[in-house]
Amino acid sequence: MKRFRIYVTCQMDDDLPYVIQHMGEDNLVIGTDYGHIDPSSDIDAIKQLRESNDLPPRTIEKILNDNPSALYGI
Repeated sequence: MKRFRIYVTCQMDDDLPYVIQHMGEDNLVIGTDYGHIDPSSDIDAIKQLRESNDLPPRTIEKILNDNPSALYGI
């Protein structure tokens, strides 16, 4: 994933500890679907991830900040 710069969008109902155990934390970003409303939209996803106790704070920051910055080159 890292070698080919493939990023995966996670959702709040994903088992993130399991996913990270198998693919690592360097290529995960979070999607919120702000642009449209459908049953899979989760407008509070960023807030929920920040408040989550399932992941270490550093992993959460990678998903919310470091990984998107690397993905978009900013």
